[in-house]
Amino acid sequence: MSAWNPKEQEEIEYRIKCIKQFLELWVRYDEFFQSAYHGAEVTAQQEEEFLKLKSQCARRHQYIIEYMGAEYKGAEQITNYLSDTVTLQTLVGIHFDFYKKLSLQWHHAFLKLNEALGILRTHLEIELALD
Repeated sequence: MSAWNPKEQEEIEYRIKCIKQFLELWVRYDEFFQSAYHGAEVTAQQEEEFLKLKSQCARRHQYIIEYMGAEYKGAEQITNYLSDTVTLQTLVGIHFDFYKKLSLQWHHAFLKLNEALGILRTHLEIELALD
């Protein structure tokens, strides 16, 4: 384990920032999903915004996987979730079983992201360097 220093603090703070930013995207993505599932009409503008958000989530998630390492394990389901939610329009009126599967994947990833956040905050709080 390396010694605590200002660079270590900056690194942990940066990782926390990355996860928080991703969580904001992730929550917004779920808002789209919930709206479509519950039957809201999907406009072309919403579909475009959804696809842009999906692309952002995929890119940011890949970056986090590559960058974070050990602090970010178990949230790999995000890739599957993004693959399963092809377009906003395809989510309108999906079968409940598929909705339940997607909802569980979303919540699992949300918990794993928050777990990573907790690990990083603990390292920061007790000034413990990352491995």
